[in-house]
Amino acid sequence: MTALGLAALTASAMFIALAIFARQIPGVRYWAAGALAVGFATVLDGPRLIADWRLASLMFNIPFTTGQAFILAGTMQFCNRPHAHRVLRVFAVLAVVLTVMFTYITPDDKWRIWSLCCCQGAANLATAYLLFRYPDPFSRPVFIASSIVALLQALAALAQGVLVSLSAVSITYASPQLPVANMISWGGAMLNIIAGNWLMFLLIMLRLVADLRVVAERDVLTGLLNRRGLRPHIDAILRRGEAHGGAIGIMILDIDHFKQINDTHGHEVGDKVLTVMGEVLLKMGFPSATPCRWGGEEFCIVVEGQSRDYMVQMAEHIRKSFQQGTAELGVLGSGRTVSVGIGRSFIDAQFDVSSLISVADAQLYLAKLAGRDRVAVAE
Repeated sequence: MTALGLAALTASAMFIALAIFARQIPGVRYWAAGALAVGFATVLDGPRLIADWRLASLMFNIPFTTGQAFILAGTMQFCNRPHAHRVLRVFAVLAVVLTVMFTYITPDDKWRIWSLCCCQGAANLATAYLLFRYPDPFSRPVFIASSIVALLQALAALAQGVLVSLSAVSITYASPQLPVANMISWGGAMLNIIAGNWLMFLLIMLRLVADLRVVAERDVLTGLLNRRGLRPHIDAILRRGEAHGGAIGIMILDIDHFKQINDTHGHEVGDKVLTVMGEVLLKMGFPSATPCRWGGEEFCIVVEGQSRDYMVQMAEHIRKSFQQGTAELGVLGSGRTVSVGIGRSFIDAQFDVSSLISVADAQLYLAKLAGRDRVAVAE
């Protein structure tokens, strides 16, 4: 048990380091506190350093049960669930009240062990449920593995409580009279400290990797995909088109006279104009369309399986919404305009997406030649 406690303290140090350097990830600090509390309890209890069993009960049961509560609260934050602080307070109060009541006020080893095992089991069951239900396809296998470990911890705690409560023999602190119950308890502790902590550590690493992927594939200013992030969507459309047939459309949008906006009103207003375009494209409500920031003041939309008329309707909606949105900024008069070029093609073995992008780009050039603030589409 002492070795397990030291392993838990090591895990706590790792979580604390991650909490310092990865502050944007919720739940890590609670996980660090949970590992620290469990490690503290097992280090003290393993070699039986405290002779007074009442004091030993306080020093083990309160931090160990509270540690499970910290892990639950951290999991709630990590899985974007509210009220983690309230849940933590409830379990912490229960751990203190039950331990003090059945150790000092009305000493009863069976009731103390049974009630605290129920608290620990409830915390672990809730943790298992949250991990299993969290919708994260990128880290799904690790979430499932963590959920299984938490479920086994819960079953171990509940089994220990049932064995103690049903025992016909007199039970003393740590229940040495029930070696099976102790083995189950140690097995749960091993799962918590060895498997549980390392799986949580892996979840944090995967969350960091996912955040880096978002940064690499998203434009920071507008929230849209960038060229790198758009490529997987195009590849998926091409795979579906080659397998089942279908059409793909490319729309290239360019904000008219954008350099003039920066020169006249400053880059801050220019950034607001780009942000407006990002909001328009994110809220345009066309599920078959995937927008991205192409570069500078240019944007690109990939449209799957739609007609030319549908794409023209979409472009006109974007054009009008953008002008209205920039007018609401209050410094650009009636707003600013955008020119749109559209190319569309059926997908076959000879299809080349770069050629279709060139067609859309050529149509954008024609729209600008014709006076800007319009949509041009290839025949």
